[in-house]
Amino acid sequence: MRKPSYISRWAIVLLMLLSLSAARADRPHLSAHFSKDSVEVGDQVEYVLEIEKDRATEIGIPDFDGNPTPEQLQQRAKALKQIPTFKEYDEDKLELIEDYPIDTIKVEGRRLHLRKRYRLAVMETGDMNLRPSILYFEKNRELPDTVYAQDTLHLNVARYEDLDTLSFLVADPMSQQGFKVDSLRAATELRTEGINTQKDLPFKLIEIRDYIIYGIVALIILGLLVWLIATLLYRYMRRRESEVRVAPKLPAHVVANKALVELNNRKLWQNGKYKQYYTALTSIIRVYISDRWGVGALELTTDEIIEALSSVEMPRDSRMALVAMLRTADMVKFAKMEPEAEENEQNFIRAYYFVENTKLQDEEQSEGKQEITIETKIDE
Repeated sequence: MRKPSYISRWAIVLLMLLSLSAARADRPHLSAHFSKDSVEVGDQVEYVLEIEKDRATEIGIPDFDGNPTPEQLQQRAKALKQIPTFKEYDEDKLELIEDYPIDTIKVEGRRLHLRKRYRLAVMETGDMNLRPSILYFEKNRELPDTVYAQDTLHLNVARYEDLDTLSFLVADPMSQQGFKVDSLRAATELRTEGINTQKDLPFKLIEIRDYIIYGIVALIILGLLVWLIATLLYRYMRRRESEVRVAPKLPAHVVANKALVELNNRKLWQNGKYKQYYTALTSIIRVYISDRWGVGALELTTDEIIEALSSVEMPRDSRMALVAMLRTADMVKFAKMEPEAEENEQNFIRAYYFVENTKLQDEEQSEGKQEITIETKIDE
């Protein structure tokens, strides 16, 4: 008989490894945790199983219900025909408060990620150790197998005596109440036993899960409030800005009269500054003409201004006074003429009454108005 070759042997080993891998792939994976790792006796704690399994794999989960309803008994009887249930706890230590249905957390191809939760009441003090486990059926087997979690769970249950300060009261004749708290005894016992022992246990994020959720919700609410306040404040400021009225522009004659008064107070021609005086005087009149009739007088020569105003209705004396004042200013600016004091005052009066006799006013005010001329001023 021929012995099998090395290739055949390696093929057999490879097939065995593949079969083991397939078996492990069908085998469920289990992890578990308590919602807290330290509680008081009588407190409730959540026990959570995280299960990863193949779609075709049947599993059996722990049964914590010691007092099932008739409906639950019927469902359990049907389930027992397919897979047995089992108990993994001491009924004197844990009491079922609520049994939540299995949740499917995630689906990856044929793999299912399940979560099973129980709410349990802790009925006995001391350290409680629990090895999480579930049942499952392998292919071609009639009896189920057991899958254990990798880590054993520890739950520290504090005594009432360790948490009640009345246990640490001692007589004290010097106190008004007749007793006092033995701080040394309380610190010693709470450090070695009771609730302080949770400091020695490994920290778990799930212990503060609720606080994190509440904190996130509080931050979201706070953010919404800040956004709402900022939005309302922004709208209020925009509304206030729109309500602020822009100061109305002063009438052209008011601006011109104010400028003429300021020019007269500077006493330029009295100090021999004839060119500077007539330049300022004509600039005031040019700005007035631009604002009063919309003529770009600042960029026009004297002849162009006279031409632009030829179609404008105004008193004849006012037109002649304007021409005379502008002509005199041109002689001073370009021919370096130095007019007499009386002529300088007369040109100022011409500019002033040109503004007064041509200013824009209501029809009611213009009715019965007496025209003011240079001769009127001289007669006065």
